[in-house]
Amino acid sequence: MKIPLLTSLNHSEMTYLNSVVLLKTPRKILNTFFILDTGSPKTILSYLDAMRLQIPFDSLSKTEIVSIGGRKYQGYIFNKLKFVFKSENEGTVEEDFPVCVIKPTSDKESNELSNMPTIIGVDFLKSKKYILFCDMDGGIAYLEKKKQ
Repeated sequence: MKIPLLTSLNHSEMTYLNSVVLLKTPRKILNTFFILDTGSPKTILSYLDAMRLQIPFDSLSKTEIVSIGGRKYQGYIFNKLKFVFKSENEGTVEEDFPVCVIKPTSDKESNELSNMPTIIGVDFLKSKKYILFCDMDGGIAYLEKKKQ
């Protein structure tokens, strides 16, 4: 099944591969959007989405330091997240995947991270065996599961 992606963000001239996703945890369900970033080695749940999903930061294990936009942040691993993507023909595709969550350590970091979206990185594409098709000029982009 194909997971359609948009090739711009909020009708702007900036080109980002993005779409809407439903995020499920044992506590909450959240409808949000993500950016597909082939330059990001890690899939990162945004701080705002983590707060809205009521993820218990106190129980998360630290992972490596994560660099975003030239800044470094402490990452935490959250293993109980399910991505539910809309696919073509009104279907859905569900994928369980551990994500890195970034917790700010100051008000300044909190402000910086409040605008950062959830990012699907290369680790997700490789692990879940997705192929990315992208024709920016034609405005067509989608993910498709590699056939076994």
